[in-house]
Amino acid sequence: MGDADLAAIDAVSLPRFVVDSEVLSAARVVLTGTQLQHLRARRLRVGSKLVLADGVGTQRHGVVTAIGRHQAVILLTDEQPLQRDSALRLTLAQALLKGDKLDWVVEKTTELGAAELVLFTSERTVGHAGAARQARWTRVARSAAQQCQRSTLPLIIGPIPLDQVLARDGEMLRLFFWEQEAPGSLAAVQRQHPQVSSVLAVVGPEGGFSPREAAQAAAAGFQLVGLAPRILRAETAAVAAATLCQFLWGDLGENAGRPVSLR
Repeated sequence: MGDADLAAIDAVSLPRFVVDSEVLSAARVVLTGTQLQHLRARRLRVGSKLVLADGVGTQRHGVVTAIGRHQAVILLTDEQPLQRDSALRLTLAQALLKGDKLDWVVEKTTELGAAELVLFTSERTVGHAGAARQARWTRVARSAAQQCQRSTLPLIIGPIPLDQVLARDGEMLRLFFWEQEAPGSLAAVQRQHPQVSSVLAVVGPEGGFSPREAAQAAAAGFQLVGLAPRILRAETAAVAAATLCQFLWGDLGENAGRPVSLR
């Protein structure tokens, strides 16, 4: 294993903290509250190295210079961390789900590099989204981004009606995952569109989409695609869709074989 490989593994192992953008322009940063708790949980000490990111693309290396009861002081360095965000702008539109299933979807698709999560309601939606759940999704995304070494946080939008999701037209490729009537395969779509910079992937709720909704999506220019001959749980379908999109058009396929940290 070469020096470059060892350096990459070392960079992956560094703890990451998401902070406000304005503090990254200073020479030092003070961590308090939950960030201080996270630092203590990671057992960092004076002299420990870490990465600070603002969640929108800026990130810097830092060194812990002091740890007190109520705060820790980080001295920022000029060394630039590796960029770990996918070149594919992946938007996952996910129907609201029951219980804590959506927490898991937010966490895993953040790890998989989704740039945007659009939550929506549809005919068979049974989940609800109050202010407390929306705040929790933001916390889950922040924690997942820190864990997986992302420099950006996914933008979380909604919930909005499915009609508004289908009205979006800014993405290069728009996919509607539906399990009925033998829709097309992602492999066939990839052959038609080998180079894609942005994808909107729409995944339904428990019970799936209705035929009327599928017809509405097709009329709006979405490509109806399936995932497997088996019926997947909604949360499984969301993660499978994000994984396949990143493999076909993002960074999971081309970066296979690079050092990976499993946690």
